[in-house]
Amino acid sequence: GSFDKEFLTLPPEVIMTSMKEHQRYFPVFKDGILTNRFIVVSNAISDEYDLIVSGNEKVLRARLSDGLFFYKNDLKNGLDFSGLQDVQFLEGLGSVFDKEMREKNIVDFLYEKYEEKLLLENPKKEKLLDLLHRSILFSKADLLSEMVYEFTELQGLMGYYYAKAANEDELISLSLKEQYLPNSEESELPSTLFSSIVSMSGKLDSLLALFSIGRVPTGTKDPFALRRAVNGIIKIVLKYKLDFDIREILQKLSRNYASFDLQILEQFFIERIYQFFDVNPSVVKAVLNSGERDILKLSKKINALNIIVNSDGFKESFSTFKRVANIIKKLDFKDIRVDENLLELKEEIDLYDAFLEIQNKEFTTYETKLDDLFALKPMIDNFFDNVMVNVEDKKIKANRQNLIASIYQEFKRIADIKEITV
Repeated sequence: GSFDKEFLTLPPEVIMTSMKEHQRYFPVFKDGILTNRFIVVSNAISDEYDLIVSGNEKVLRARLSDGLFFYKNDLKNGLDFSGLQDVQFLEGLGSVFDKEMREKNIVDFLYEKYEEKLLLENPKKEKLLDLLHRSILFSKADLLSEMVYEFTELQGLMGYYYAKAANEDELISLSLKEQYLPNSEESELPSTLFSSIVSMSGKLDSLLALFSIGRVPTGTKDPFALRRAVNGIIKIVLKYKLDFDIREILQKLSRNYASFDLQILEQFFIERIYQFFDVNPSVVKAVLNSGERDILKLSKKINALNIIVNSDGFKESFSTFKRVANIIKKLDFKDIRVDENLLELKEEIDLYDAFLEIQNKEFTTYETKLDDLFALKPMIDNFFDNVMVNVEDKKIKANRQNLIASIYQEFKRIADIKEITV
């Protein structure tokens, strides 16, 4: 079938939504551009295909006519966010405009944190913070448009077209289009850091606001897609290599919300970390037990440890390091300094010297540091085979325990090795 070419003045997504969501038609493209043709599959038995085609053309024409009417009205009215004060977001959380104001506070925080990266991305742009504020104010404005009232799935996208029509800065219009990304498992991510900050502000507000009123997802129920919000934040942080300490950021941002147990939200993030990385869960647990909460560093540490855990021979050699972890279980870690003057035997001196070399070395990756630490295995084995730890001299005993504890603690800067199961 076909439709009048005048309808091609509509955004292509409006036409495709009219076809696919309501009529289940297939749009037709030529050289990647939408045409005024469509395909319909019909189970009606008839030799008069023209009647089937014309009937479907009539139905589509009516829908597209409505769409064009809405679109022209919206362009005439322009983007206006003032009416959002009368649109309730959620009971206990005020209006959609109130949500935008909370997002604006988050944008201020994220801008200060990532200003250097933003300026590198936009060297010719001035007043980026003002542009971000304007993006937030317009981000939900298309909720008031006739088009989004009719086609709710076009939220954000219509804001993009209306912002472009109003000659808003390209960063603003693009951020409106990308503010909900990623919105599925296979979804693209925001294409700029500017858009990413707008996207993250919306996700972080939803998480903090809903947790602050006790709307915590349970079981499979997650009506506000908060798990997807966390996954989106993780993906954005990793794509743009952003410093994002979960605990620190949640603590700082929570000041603008009703008081609640932040550990619950932190744990919610951690649950998504476990799901996000396709590795042995004990590897994730080992890294998390190091106390690390920065998503970017978590990713690097998890990937580095996973490579080593899956390397040939690791399972056979890991018993040595389990023994290290077991020895220090009951030790007090307040003071684990090693006194060189108390080192007597060659095996303990050799182990200490090799360990000291690692401590004083500058590593560019976690993997190389872990490689060097795990390479201590022969010397640790020699130590265990030839050095008695539980001797009568309490100072020597403590010193030897401290040597083993120091090695364990150096591991723990990356991962708590006692948590690894192979």
